[in-house]
Amino acid sequence: MNHPFEHRIKVRSYELDSFGHVNNAVYLNYLEEARCEYMEQRGLSFDSFREWQAFAFVVSAEIHYRSPAKYGDVLLVRCVFSRMRRTSFALDYEIYNETKGRLCATASMSFGFVDANEKVIPIPAAFREKMMPT
Repeated sequence: MNHPFEHRIKVRSYELDSFGHVNNAVYLNYLEEARCEYMEQRGLSFDSFREWQAFAFVVSAEIHYRSPAKYGDVLLVRCVFSRMRRTSFALDYEIYNETKGRLCATASMSFGFVDANEKVIPIPAAFREKMMPT
C-alpha cells in the first residue's frame, strides 16, 4: 500500500531555536508540508475533503530526533503511506539532512476521519482509491 514520496525543504532562519538548530516543533511543520505535497501528487487537496464532508485529523504524532539541522541545510523528507484501516491511516517519515549526510529524525503520524459534526466516520472511498497502489 505504500507510495514512497520525497520532498526537499531548505531550513529557513525563522525556524531556528536560540541554539541555532531547527526548533523541535518545526519538524511537525515539515511533516505537514510533505504530507500536503504527497496528497497533491496523489490527486487530493483540501477541497476534496470539503466535497466529501469528511475531514482528516491528527490522532497521534511521534518524532524521534537523531541529529540537529541548521540554517541553510537541505532536508529530504521521505514519506510513506504505511497503514489504512476502516477509519484511520498512518504515514511514516524520515527526515534526512542532505547537506550534512545524516538522518535528522524519523516520525510517524496517525490520522482519523470525522464528518462535519465531528463524528468518527469510515475513510471515504475516493480517498482510499487515490491512496491505493496503481
